[in-house]
Amino acid sequence: MMNIRNLKLSRRSALKIAGAGVVSSAVATTGCSSTPEPVKGPVSVNGIMPWSNWSGNQVSYPAERARPRNIDALAKLLKETDGKIRAVGAGHSFSGLVPTDETLLSMARFRGTQSIDQATKEVTVGAGTRLAALGDDLWENGLGMINMPDINTQSLAGAIATSTHGTGQQFGSLSSYVTGLTLVTASGEVMKCSATENKDVFDAARCNIGSLGIITDITMQMRDAYYLKERSEMLPIDEAFEKMEQLRLAKRHFEAYGLPHANHILLIEFDEVTKQESDAHQGVAASGDAYKTFRALADVIDTLPFLRGAVMSIAPRTVGVEERYGQWNHIFGNVRDLRFNEMEYTVPAEDGLACFREVLNTIKEKDIDIIFPIEYRYVAEDDIWLSQFYKRPGAAISVHNFHD
Repeated sequence: MMNIRNLKLSRRSALKIAGAGVVSSAVATTGCSSTPEPVKGPVSVNGIMPWSNWSGNQVSYPAERARPRNIDALAKLLKETDGKIRAVGAGHSFSGLVPTDETLLSMARFRGTQSIDQATKEVTVGAGTRLAALGDDLWENGLGMINMPDINTQSLAGAIATSTHGTGQQFGSLSSYVTGLTLVTASGEVMKCSATENKDVFDAARCNIGSLGIITDITMQMRDAYYLKERSEMLPIDEAFEKMEQLRLAKRHFEAYGLPHANHILLIEFDEVTKQESDAHQGVAASGDAYKTFRALADVIDTLPFLRGAVMSIAPRTVGVEERYGQWNHIFGNVRDLRFNEMEYTVPAEDGLACFREVLNTIKEKDIDIIFPIEYRYVAEDDIWLSQFYKRPGAAISVHNFHD
């Protein structure tokens, strides 16, 4: 949920920090070139074009690619195809759920809002719909998602399949707001699933990691549209940990980003506000380019590793308190134009802070070469069989690094 662009760092200031270190240390950097290297990616093999996920850490060479135009074509494909079929959404999963050398199935033609029940605020959406597009459509109809992750380019079915989540102790993953879905099984059978129809399949399918069959549409519980205020503040690590439990209980949404080797944590809180309050603060906060800044810092540290301590000590001190206001989908969703890989661990919520601190301490004590912030969030419990939040609230700790 964090807009990490709020970090008031710039590549100019990062390079200034690095430059000072270079001059003071009189270090030569022979072998470095100002000419950018071409972006490397998978290439075709024996005439088969590769598939790659967003970050590039998952690659495969599917022999067949399918994009069924409707549910009848999908059912026929599943029934008649020999071998394995893997479904793909937007390719934002970092784990190996999609790669296959057989049939890769895209649900790109199953997009858009199919129906809106303004009385119950339930909305039925095509499985291939991107979260950003859904957010825009909901806003135009006076509705909002109850919670939302910070990456909004995912397909809805992919987000549901992996129990994608935002943050907030009162709020579950996206899967927990699903009230119905349509599933086509491997035999071509079309199943309507909900809490009152095919309930066992429903409880399994809401977090299915690509098993059971192919979801074609999803019905979700929404709410009235709303506005949010986001406040971010960088604090020394001990002060931040003292404040985090208070923010977890007091704020609609709360998350934290620990900066490895920096002894600082960025705290981010979200509260619902009125339209009038949001309108009054438009244009107050400026957006930076912190993801690119971290890339620049990483490049400096990679070339001059002895500067890591100095760079990571100075950089957080440039970050002040910042606030943003806006409609819910604009505050939740963030641009991700710098590729990274991520692994996430969910622990019982009551153990979260201790685990988060231990992760940061371990990185420092073992001198692990990472500067990408460690993300920390809370998620409410649910009753979904494969969910990481099954019958207990969780604390999600996400460890990132640049894709290369």
